[in-house]
Amino acid sequence: MNATLTVPVLFAVITLGIAPGASAQSANRDQLIENFMQADADADGALTLSEFTTLIDLNAQSGIGRAALIKRMGRYGTAFGRLDGDGNGIVTTEEMQALAERARR
Repeated sequence: MNATLTVPVLFAVITLGIAPGASAQSANRDQLIENFMQADADADGALTLSEFTTLIDLNAQSGIGRAALIKRMGRYGTAFGRLDGDGNGIVTTEEMQALAERARR
């Protein structure tokens, strides 16, 4: 997976937790990439709900974004649904980037 592509995607994936331009982005970048790569079991650059759940759990352990809140509230499906724009059960890099773009506005 291309780490350059992964970084903006990850900021959307962490859902929704780190505001664009926040200094935490730089500090958490390597951990975000590592967590995403661990969660993406088939290394296809897209996440199933199961892979997304793993990502949220890893991000919660790392103290990244709102992942701990999502985990504590059991809102994996809600967060996943916000990313899965076409509702096909897979979150693609394009869908994650679209959410990141909307967040920047």
